[in-house]
Amino acid sequence: MNLEKRLLKKMRNAICDFDMISEWETVILWVSGGKDSMVLWYLLNEYRKYAKEKFEIKAIYIFKDFLIDCDINFLEKKKYFEEELWISLEKISIKLPEDSKLKDWIGQSCQWCAYARRIAMFKLCQKYWATKIIYWHHLDDIVVTSFMNMIEWRKLKIMPPKNKMRLWDITFIRPMAYIREKDILKFAQNKNIPFSSCQCPVWTDWMRNKIKHEIIWANEKIIPKYTENIFWALIKDFKEKYEKCGYNM
Repeated sequence: MNLEKRLLKKMRNAICDFDMISEWETVILWVSGGKDSMVLWYLLNEYRKYAKEKFEIKAIYIFKDFLIDCDINFLEKKKYFEEELWISLEKISIKLPEDSKLKDWIGQSCQWCAYARRIAMFKLCQKYWATKIIYWHHLDDIVVTSFMNMIEWRKLKIMPPKNKMRLWDITFIRPMAYIREKDILKFAQNKNIPFSSCQCPVWTDWMRNKIKHEIIWANEKIIPKYTENIFWALIKDFKEKYEKCGYNM
């Protein structure tokens, strides 16, 4: 089985296992311009051709008009979306109000930039009558986030493949939950999918990077299937807990 078929199979399994996408719904995909979001869009576009459920995807790039923004070469990405995938990539700008408390925190951690983008996506959901937001997080991201929750917050909490918000009628879904980051990078290179590396100065020293490289990937060199085994243990525990609560898997 070639790499593309293998990745599509893993995506299809994740979507089916967690009932991520329903018939005729519109979902919002936030495109960052990095390898993960670009590969996710390619795979979703292919998956949609053969999926039983018919659905519409709105691809959005959110430009931050404050402090830090990554130069992703938007026109290059837009051209790829339109000429190769026959899909439009919409660009929107977000500005923070002068009295916003986020201004004091933006640039200190990725959490606050992500929070500002999330608010913008909530508004887009209202505009397009969408109830789901697609994230490009993969298997490695889920394991790293779980480690971060334990190390920094003392919580045994997983980044779930599907997560419905309590206060909003919005659900976050992660169709690449079963896919490894190394396979995403290899696929992007094989397919010549244009992507941009993050230029944010906060990212290079962020705890997430340290946990990924110095703990998880370092141990993976010593212990075979270290990352995958941790992931499946986390997923099993997540399913058991939420099924007891009547969570729709």
